[in-house]
Amino acid sequence: MNCLHCLWGIVFSCLIASTSGCRKDSDISGDEVCRILNEIIRDDSLSNYIVCSKPYHLLIKEEYGFSKSEQTFLERQQQRFKKFRFEPRKLKCYSKRDHRFVFMDVDTSCAKGIILHLSFPLISPDRQRVLLEITEDCNCMLGGYGTKNLYSRENGKWILKKSFDSWISQIKRSILSNTTATKI
Repeated sequence: MNCLHCLWGIVFSCLIASTSGCRKDSDISGDEVCRILNEIIRDDSLSNYIVCSKPYHLLIKEEYGFSKSEQTFLERQQQRFKKFRFEPRKLKCYSKRDHRFVFMDVDTSCAKGIILHLSFPLISPDRQRVLLEITEDCNCMLGGYGTKNLYSRENGKWILKKSFDSWISQIKRSILSNTTATKI
């Protein structure tokens, strides 16, 4: 009987030990998403005072380096956060004028002025890698930029490891002058 108790004790201990580390595979919370985004914004020196409230969802591609099980986790998170919106007083950027981090304004129209568009971040189950699409749009047809960045957490900092599909759009002033001016 004493051996049976020992056996159950060992089985119970193994179950506790195997499930105690499950946080890495547990679902992500909205607060955790914003915390990780704030860390990336800080560590990669991203700055823009206005963010679009509506993130878009990235297609999960093999080229991003996530395993099949990680891709399943990412798909589950995207489904859970299908209606996620950025809220006021959640995301921060660095203000060069004030020399401190300030809350970003959240724009619900996403159609006026220079605005930052962020994808919903693809956060790995172990919370050590994030794929994030960043697009800055001036909403004036004169330019903007965008990229998908893969970040890795190293020594408590987010490091840009690789960029995908980066682009820059710019219309030169001479082209605009030639198309809008007519000589008489």
